[in-house]
Formats: sequence, C-alpha cells, structure tokens
Amino acid sequence: MKKVPDLVFVIDTNYESLAIKESIKLSIPIVAILDTNSDPEGITFPIPGNDDARRSIDLYCNLIKETISSAKKEVPVSEEKAAPKNEKVNPTIKSEIKKKTEVKVKKNNSLN
Repeated sequence: MKKVPDLVFVIDTNYESLAIKESIKLSIPIVAILDTNSDPEGITFPIPGNDDARRSIDLYCNLIKETISSAKKEVPVSEEKAAPKNEKVNPTIKSEIKKKTEVKVKKNNSLN
C-alpha cells in the first residue's frame, strides 16, 4: 500500500484478528460485522449481524459498494481534477463548483 487506509471494513473479526490489531495500533477506524461470538473491543463502528452466512456477507458487501458509489457521486469535483495543471480553469466553472460546494455545506450544517 502506498498510504495508510482511512477505514477498515471487516466481516469476520475472529478470522481477521491480525487486521484488527494492526488497525488499532495504527489508529485506523474499524467498521466490523459482529456476530454473537465476536469481541467488540477496539471496533470503532460495530454492526451486529451474521458473519457466517454467504447471503449476509453478500448483502453487507453490496451495501458498502452502493454507499461508496453514491458517496463518490456526491463529492464535488475539485479544481485540480477539473483541469490539468498547465491549463487555466474557466472562471464560470470555478464559480459553479464553489456554489455547489457551498450549498452542500449549508445543507449538511442545517441537519446538525
């Protein structure tokens, strides 16, 4: 890996105990499915559920995939990604990006 991950998602905490220990040591937040035989110690975001059944695992993975996909669509395009470094960003596009970002921030702040 080129950098430390922002988050670790674990299905079976018993099987992946080494990943849990490493994540705790590196202070990486952990999202984990916890079955009745799982230890919640060190898990940042525990999710109670079945970590043995194939259908359950498919459900969790599909939900994570959909969440990541929808989050990527919601993230505003940064100016760096909008145009290569050697090209100037159109002022109209720049102001439009700024407006969209401000609206999202206002919406998020109004929810709190």
